Amino acid sequence: MSGLDLDKIAAAKLWLIGTPAGQESGPEVPRDLPYLATGLYALIAVPEEHVPRMTCDEWWRIYVNPAWLTAATVPEVGAELAHLLWHLLAEHATRARDQDVDRSTAKAWDYCADFTIAHTLEPDLLRPPELPTAQSRGYPVGRSAEEYYAFFVKADTQASQGTGPLGPGEGCGSGADGIRREHEQPPDTDLGAVSTVEAAVIRERVAIDYRDHARQRGTDPAGLLRWVDQILTPHVPWEPLLSGAVRRGIGWAAGRGDYTYTRPSRRAGTLRGVILPGQHRAVPRVSMVIDTSGSVDDDMLARAVAEVDAAIAALGLPGSYVTVHAVDAAVHTTRAVRSARRVELVGAGGTDLRIGLRAVEEERPRPDVVIVFTDGFTPWPATPPPGAAVIIALLRRRDWPLPETPSWATVVECVVD
Repeated sequence: MSGLDLDKIAAAKLWLIGTPAGQESGPEVPRDLPYLATGLYALIAVPEEHVPRMTCDEWWRIYVNPAWLTAATVPEVGAELAHLLWHLLAEHATRARDQDVDRSTAKAWDYCADFTIAHTLEPDLLRPPELPTAQSRGYPVGRSAEEYYAFFVKADTQASQGTGPLGPGEGCGSGADGIRREHEQPPDTDLGAVSTVEAAVIRERVAIDYRDHARQRGTDPAGLLRWVDQILTPHVPWEPLLSGAVRRGIGWAAGRGDYTYTRPSRRAGTLRGVILPGQHRAVPRVSMVIDTSGSVDDDMLARAVAEVDAAIAALGLPGSYVTVHAVDAAVHTTRAVRSARRVELVGAGGTDLRIGLRAVEEERPRPDVVIVFTDGFTPWPATPPPGAAVIIALLRRRDWPLPETPSWATVVECVVD
């Protein structure tokens, strides 16, 4: 690694995370971004004369032009480090592959990824002069790289279509678009590399540190806050989780057979003079408790009930019926139906699902699986209905507080934006 001024790179990292003394301000003052420390110190510097300033690959290596580094100031080096680090933190290479970016469109993707990074860097006066902005192209601020890419390719075909292979000096490196350059080293080189698993840990650590740091600031870009939200609270579709929980619950109930002498055992012929009982597997009985109080959103309820109905129908249980209890502060409707969507739900008062679960306990025969649809703002009984697997479909908006739910139930958060 001879030829690189490693002291200047170290000084640039300290400049990015350092705290200014007193009330100092200006472009030379430390940037006070301590949450970037984990990412910055994971970068691996490699000298490379064929890049104009600095690029990165997917393994968190930064390729630095030694001559540029010698001439650049510490703030200029720090700005480039922050720029490339955000390509890696935002997983722009992986997202480029999701958009089918190739050598003919890599330049367009690099532009669009840089739009989002420029928006992140500007409040801290870190945007390198060469970094394009969305405003310079006449695009709205605060969109994702994917949205800008759609705009860019459609509206600026000439700029989005490159010719021939990407050279070392074009773009920000494979860490930004997933297209490997000729000068980039393979992942198993002795230079070192950050694995995919290690990179995920770094992103989570940076997101946690940023969240703590942001409580002291009020000028953070919305795009950065969205990134933190995606890292720390990934949005997994709830529909397959709910239908999967229902299928597992019914499968558990269907597997619970009982012995009966009305059907002889298949092994009865092996023992003379001994009558062996056979096994009987009853069709699982399912009950739904639907919260019809005024706090439950009708659209959310309809989506969740439809998902459960589809899961039950897909199991193809012969002769199966579903008992539905419509509950707010009282039980208004109890019906056995083929589909919960056929029940007219009544009620819009307060919520006390203990009454509904008590009605479930009084069913004869008792249900094997109980599915509760509610926003969760209700008192719960201390114990579940005897012998039943309980699934709670917790209907909520993303910004709603999370209510307490009983530990004896399987809870699936059905979050709707």
